[in-house]
Amino acid sequence: MMDTTHLLVTDLEVDMALADQAVPPAVRAVWQMLWEWEVRLDEVLAFDVPDAEVDDRLVVLRDAKEGGVYETGITASAAGLLRELIGTRTEGPLFTLNGRRLTKAEVVTAFREVTGGRTVHALRFTRQMKERGAARLSTVAERPEEKTA
Repeated sequence: MMDTTHLLVTDLEVDMALADQAVPPAVRAVWQMLWEWEVRLDEVLAFDVPDAEVDDRLVVLRDAKEGGVYETGITASAAGLLRELIGTRTEGPLFTLNGRRLTKAEVVTAFREVTGGRTVHALRFTRQMKERGAARLSTVAERPEEKTA
């Protein structure tokens, strides 16, 4: 079995990264989206302002890797963060830095620096592992007890 512990990030590491005021808010918002949603970094960076329906706590994902368009719910915290990032804008990229779309390299590099070398992929991978673990636990809990001899 392959060792994947280097791909995992703790809740504390994520909380500390998200709270780091030295990191631009748009970068931290991308990290939060990766932590909360089943979405890829390229998909998050492609979001435009009209894709965020913050009052309804939804984000519309267009041209997903699987194809098509779908909506995903977001937390109140994420909606508030997006509302701050959007401000009065009605169009253009959702995640910007210095007036231009945030780049993958900026997001990845900042996460490595803040977490001491972790990859930004660890956010998504850790969440997936937690979901699998929760699913595995619920499956185990649903099994009837086996009798032993």
